[in-house]
Amino acid sequence: MEDESHENLRLPGLHEAGEQLSRDFLADKQLYRALILQLRKDFETSAIPIKLLLGKRYSFDELCQLIHDAFMSAGATAMFQLLYRVDISEQQLKKGMPTPGIDPMLVAEMVVKRELQKVVLRKMYGKGS
Repeated sequence: MEDESHENLRLPGLHEAGEQLSRDFLADKQLYRALILQLRKDFETSAIPIKLLLGKRYSFDELCQLIHDAFMSAGATAMFQLLYRVDISEQQLKKGMPTPGIDPMLVAEMVVKRELQKVVLRKMYGKGS
């Protein structure tokens, strides 16, 4: 029988407030763990060093700050490679920037939100973990 714990789950939006995501998704231990694992995997695949510990509970803002710092250390080319890996389109990126140019902190927020979408989709329609 299929796991019914995802029945009330919804897909988070790329432009949803971090506080709402923290309440709705990051509080779920299973989703949170899957998010950290997904972030670690995609950063490792993109050759961007980031230190995310499974045993530590990061807030949405802390995750964004860690990603921002990793971007600043790795440079723009690595950041854009990660965006491709995470599947954030140029159109989504432009829509997420309130002014022309790229704000690495806003990009970091979009990365957390997109990775969370992937985790939620996997839970809703996949094997769960």
